[in-house]
Amino acid sequence: MARLFWLTVMAAFAAALLAGASWAGAFLAVGTLLGSPPPEMGTQSTSFLWGGMPRLPDHPRVWRFTFTPTVIPGAPTVRIYVTPLGRVVETEPADLEARVKALHPY
Repeated sequence: MARLFWLTVMAAFAAALLAGASWAGAFLAVGTLLGSPPPEMGTQSTSFLWGGMPRLPDHPRVWRFTFTPTVIPGAPTVRIYVTPLGRVVETEPADLEARVKALHPY
């Protein structure tokens, strides 16, 4: 019984490490997209969409980073969808990268 408990604890620990590494990779991708220094993005919330994104084929599971209110012109709310391996899938607004570059002229 003790061995089963120990294996369960170790599996939970390994799953937590994988989830943390996945979040860190996704957060790094968001930081790369927003540039350095990032614009004032307001309050951030992060969630993992287990059911995937319904509007994309194959419904990939993604991390959703939501920022509100932002200083980006025309984008009071920004959503960035990133795969668990750190690839940006979609942004709302779709031209977010161009809007961020307009804030950083250098």
